[in-house]
Amino acid sequence: MFGLWRRSILVRLILTFMIIMVPLYGIGISMYFWGIEAIKKEISSAQEAQVAYYLDKISKEIQGLKLVQSDTLYNDDINMLANGEPYMNNYERGYYMNKLQQRLSAIKNGSVYVENVMAYIPSVRRMIPAEGSISELKPSDLQRMKMYDDSSPSQLIYADDHLFLNAFFPPNYIKNSSQPLYSVLVKLSSAQLKNSLSQFGLNEKSGSFLMDANRRPIVSNTGETSAQELIRERIGNEESGSGSVKIEGKPYMYIYRASPYLGLTVVSYIPENAFFAGLSKYKIWFWVLTAAAAFIVILFSLAIIRFLRAPLHKLIKGFKRLETGDMDFTIGHPFDDEFGVLYQRFNSMLVRLRALIDQNYNQTIMVQRAELKQLQAQINPHFLYNSFFLLYTMTRRGKYEELMKFQLQLGEYFRFLTRNDADEVTLEREVSHARAYCEIQALRFSNRIRVEFGELPAEYADLSVPRLILQPIVENAFQHGLELLEENGLLQVRFIPEKGGLRIEVANNGAPMSEEALRSLESGVTSNSAQREVTGMLNIHRRIRLRFGEGSGIRVDNGPEQVVVAIQLEFEDEGGQEVYVYAADRR
Repeated sequence: MFGLWRRSILVRLILTFMIIMVPLYGIGISMYFWGIEAIKKEISSAQEAQVAYYLDKISKEIQGLKLVQSDTLYNDDINMLANGEPYMNNYERGYYMNKLQQRLSAIKNGSVYVENVMAYIPSVRRMIPAEGSISELKPSDLQRMKMYDDSSPSQLIYADDHLFLNAFFPPNYIKNSSQPLYSVLVKLSSAQLKNSLSQFGLNEKSGSFLMDANRRPIVSNTGETSAQELIRERIGNEESGSGSVKIEGKPYMYIYRASPYLGLTVVSYIPENAFFAGLSKYKIWFWVLTAAAAFIVILFSLAIIRFLRAPLHKLIKGFKRLETGDMDFTIGHPFDDEFGVLYQRFNSMLVRLRALIDQNYNQTIMVQRAELKQLQAQINPHFLYNSFFLLYTMTRRGKYEELMKFQLQLGEYFRFLTRNDADEVTLEREVSHARAYCEIQALRFSNRIRVEFGELPAEYADLSVPRLILQPIVENAFQHGLELLEENGLLQVRFIPEKGGLRIEVANNGAPMSEEALRSLESGVTSNSAQREVTGMLNIHRRIRLRFGEGSGIRVDNGPEQVVVAIQLEFEDEGGQEVYVYAADRR
């Protein structure tokens, strides 16, 4: 990734854009989740407030009932029935009973949460209900009038699957007597309590229930379920709270609130998808925002590719074509923007480069031709004199076949040397010329010098090379290395194929090059100065480099046993592209 960051502007731009967008998107996500949590808290708070309001309403109902219950307990009608029964006749007894029943009926009708109100008076052996007929006291009625629970300030009693409020006289009978004189029992309506709990339900999957301090379910709008049992286990000792629980694999939210006065706890549980149903639109908008952010990133990337990367890529391709030497093209841009200006300047640069290269190339060719003609004109007079003397010797000795062969070789040698119609020849012809020269010299020094001339690999025969690059090196080996040897002279010409090129070595075991000559040659090879004096070897080196590139040229190994002059021809550039031209392909 670091490499792509350094090499690609597109990657840097996109990553920079992402670095800007990601924090913004992160802020958006944070705000979304923060908003969702805030709304959830508001909804939960509203639900908790509803539960608290419900408990407060029930508490006030119970408080009101206890007031009217206490007022009835100390009413003259019930006191007369409880204490004056021996002094009353049947009419009076019936009169007070009816008045008391009317009063009890008023209590019942005063609250929707009251199912019935009963007065138990043992002295008259009667149970007087607010609704229904007056009946004889039963043993069960005697037990009911003794019911008492002081675990909560409201003294609510849960018995026989109902809630009761019991008030008896005297209030302290438990300590002083085994049975009160009378009692007023208010039976709360389970059906109405169940119906009031239904206000918390949002759908058929939700539910509510009342439980006492011992976590026993008292009233439920859905009946006893496993969900209620699971929630009761999770509710702590706090007065209020909420939580989440999975019921049948689905998440539910429960809210509870306890009333210390009533000794009851209201619990409401609702499926989360129904509880937070209004939040679904925010989730939709969140995904719309996400899709919009992704679309913006893609659109920005495409715009970068279209308006920046594509023009840059076209410009880079133009430079790569220019590196390969191709300058016969132009690049265009449809807009008059910065890239349009760059393209125009690039095209102008191509035109100027072509003009400068043509001018420099023509000047270089003219100089090389002049140097080549100078080399061709410098025919060694000693070689010519020695050749004539050898012709005379072979004629005098009558070696006519060798004489004809020698004349033919000499003629081919001078014909190649004096032709000026081409600056380049095939490598096969150049090697043939050098071989002819070696054979001439071998006849001359047959008793002192042996020549080993290797075979040129067939795949390089048609390779186009500058003229006179091999024979002058061979001639230099004879003239400066082998000519003074009296015996066992050896000249070797080797052709060594290499990856992407060819190495031609001319080795002799004659006198090594002097340090001064070697330094002069190395200085000329490494110098690009056009003003430097040009020798034969240096001329060959420069023409080879001009033709095959900077990696080609002449190398000298001035060893103690052999002097090796190598011609290095490289046919491929660093990108693996062929840079040489076969003679048959030249135009």
